[in-house]
Amino acid sequence: MSIAHARTSPSVAESETEIERRMAFGDAALGAAGHEVSDPELRAISRRVAAGEITGDEAAALVRTQLLGNH
Repeated sequence: MSIAHARTSPSVAESETEIERRMAFGDAALGAAGHEVSDPELRAISRRVAAGEITGDEAAALVRTQLLGNH
């Protein structure tokens, strides 16, 4: 199973800490490459991936919809 298709189910007690850790990792990786995701809706999609709520493929489809304005 690829990372794009992996879903996780963190426990409630650790989920917020783990989600924040994953978001910080993503922000650091993007920052090292000179990029930043500042759009609140795109960050919300990223957070859903970090929380294991949606897959990477599902996130990509949502981002395309968001960027193309096909709400």
